Amino acid sequence: MARILYGAPESEREENNNLVSKLRKKHNVEYLNDFLGFAGGLSRCKNSILLPQKYDLVIYDTKVYGENWHPDIRAEHFKFTIGPFFKKINTPVMVLADLEVKDKIKEKIEGVSLIYVPQPYSLDEVVQQVNSLLPD
Repeated sequence: MARILYGAPESEREENNNLVSKLRKKHNVEYLNDFLGFAGGLSRCKNSILLPQKYDLVIYDTKVYGENWHPDIRAEHFKFTIGPFFKKINTPVMVLADLEVKDKIKEKIEGVSLIYVPQPYSLDEVVQQVNSLLPD
């Protein structure tokens, strides 16, 4: 069973037929929606100097922090606060980009080896993509 660190807004946790519930059928998913917890989780990815590896994949939803923030502020937050963390890990990172920021962060994602999934996306296609990235 692969281990996934998933950062998404609280509203994502509340739905029954969402990405978290679909992924948990096959993988161990740790759902976090706070910055310190998520940043701490990133320190448990491949090539961590201090801590043993805990996660095989990171999924980041761009609405996780500031779901109600203006899209420009969320895009800047991604580019300068979260994005630099992703450059330091070798674990695959999938970014689920919401409609309001997908074009604003696309250039930043293309410069880094992140898996970019813009909305609208099919939950089943994302699950299939996740399964293709992870060991059984």
